Amino acid sequence: MTDIPTTGAPQAAPVPAADPATSPTGHPATHPAARPATGPATGLGTAVTASRDCPACGTANPAASSFCEECGADLVVAPRASAVVSGLPHAATPTGAATAPTDPDGAVLTSATPQTAPAGEESPLDVGWTGAVPSAAVVPADDEPTCQACGQGRIVDGYCDQCGTPPPNPRDHLVESPTTWVGGVCDIGRRHARNEDAMSLSASDGPGSRAVLVVCDGVSMATDSHIASLAAAQAARAALDQPFPKGAGTPDAWAAGAGRALTGAVTRANEAVAAAVEDVPNPPSCTLAAAVVEDDVIVAGNVGDSRVYWLPDAADEPATQLGRDDSFAQEQMAAGIPRLEAETGPHAHSITRWLGRDAPEDLTPHLTTMRATPGWLMVCSDGLWNYCSEAEDLRSLLHDASARLDDVTPTTVAQALVDFANEQGGRDNITVALARLAGRGSSTTTEATASAAPVEGDPTDG
Repeated sequence: MTDIPTTGAPQAAPVPAADPATSPTGHPATHPAARPATGPATGLGTAVTASRDCPACGTANPAASSFCEECGADLVVAPRASAVVSGLPHAATPTGAATAPTDPDGAVLTSATPQTAPAGEESPLDVGWTGAVPSAAVVPADDEPTCQACGQGRIVDGYCDQCGTPPPNPRDHLVESPTTWVGGVCDIGRRHARNEDAMSLSASDGPGSRAVLVVCDGVSMATDSHIASLAAAQAARAALDQPFPKGAGTPDAWAAGAGRALTGAVTRANEAVAAAVEDVPNPPSCTLAAAVVEDDVIVAGNVGDSRVYWLPDAADEPATQLGRDDSFAQEQMAAGIPRLEAETGPHAHSITRWLGRDAPEDLTPHLTTMRATPGWLMVCSDGLWNYCSEAEDLRSLLHDASARLDDVTPTTVAQALVDFANEQGGRDNITVALARLAGRGSSTTTEATASAAPVEGDPTDG
């Protein structure tokens, strides 16, 4: 290639080489261009030869060329060793060593020093370009999941690269399985725009040894109740994960300690909700249902209308709802109205107690203690029991769902029950948490003592 002269700059003209016989050095030489008669030296002088051979391919190029016209090699970076300024004595140079051109005053010529071009104006060789390389097929990164909407594209920068659909919110469908005998599923359902249910589970490895199951349901009429439910579930589970005082070391002593701990967990959950949400006219709020298991002894409690069920395997042992709802429907049932009528009425899901900044003063949970036989412990939101409320009906539903499964685990059974609720319409968010218990007791069920029960006069006392 040929450099284009810079407009306005004086251009050097080559001077005919002196006769070897008259050259001070006795060798052919090229004289530098004459400088202007006035003004300081510009330092832009250039050693001139009749031609400039490429050090890479040997092609002869015009003397003023900076790059080889044949291969593109940089001719300035690698000046010819034989290009010596005439009129100056020079010492012997080791074979193969390059000599930098100098001006008559002994200064190294600027053109002999490699210069770095401004960004964006580099020679291809300056930036290491060695020619075109065939590109390989683009392989999606492992963290780019397949689009669930079209099943073809990948999620890149928050959207499908084929159909443009964003990925679902992780809370839309959650599965937890802390151990083989405890698991749960939390699902958005089919009607709501977001999932305001939350669950938090923990368990030890040994079946029936130690587990905590917490389910919270955000109140849909309040703002941002999905924040309240998650804060409450996590805070309650953290409080219940702590060891309880066992007193005399008997199951009854442990159950008493667990009941006090569960009452304290409700308080911690309510505080967590208040801290997580803003103080607005209609603040976020939620229900809470929880169960603690240790050595097959169950302590359950609830505030609101999320529920705990005991569903035993034995047909001659009754299935039971542990605790009772804080709701208008519960008040109607206490007054003698049939369950079906009460739970399908216009105000059936109006709750009378909840967690949140505007929660009622008394948040003592409805506590129940029992010793388990072989069976299932369930904690769920109303998204499930809306379609199957009676404990006996729910047991039949669970057993039928289990019979159709190849692999019966708490998680697979919970998913089957969530699928059932969605098939019925999925009008609400759905959460099902299960613990499979081998059972060592006689299924004795007792309500909490008066000191732990709601105060007299609470409308849910019946």
